[in-house]
Amino acid sequence: MKKVLGLAILATFLATPAFAGETFVRDENSWSNSVTNTDLKLDSKTFSERNEKYNSWAEKDYVDGAIDISTPASGTEISFDKFINNTAGSELYGKYSETNWTKLGGTIKTRTNEYTNAHETSAGVR
Repeated sequence: MKKVLGLAILATFLATPAFAGETFVRDENSWSNSVTNTDLKLDSKTFSERNEKYNSWAEKDYVDGAIDISTPASGTEISFDKFINNTAGSELYGKYSETNWTKLGGTIKTRTNEYTNAHETSAGVR
């Protein structure tokens, strides 16, 4: 009886499937190809004009020397012997004119090719 019971227990372990999980393998390839063409035509004209008028004036007054004031017995005396009053000035008038013409023309053509290859492989147990 012990032998039958032992064989029954052993058969139970051998007949039970393993619950280890699901295995997977992934193998993926991808390819991509793209082409971009551009055709840009330029026709640009620019006109600019600048006119300036200016006027500038500067003036300066300055005093050089001193005034002597003395009080003798006969009254007050003021001496301007070394006193100088100076005035200086300058003036500037002007005009500036500028005219610009700019013309830009042409064609820009481009072609862009893009190629992409990818490969991914993975494997594991879920």
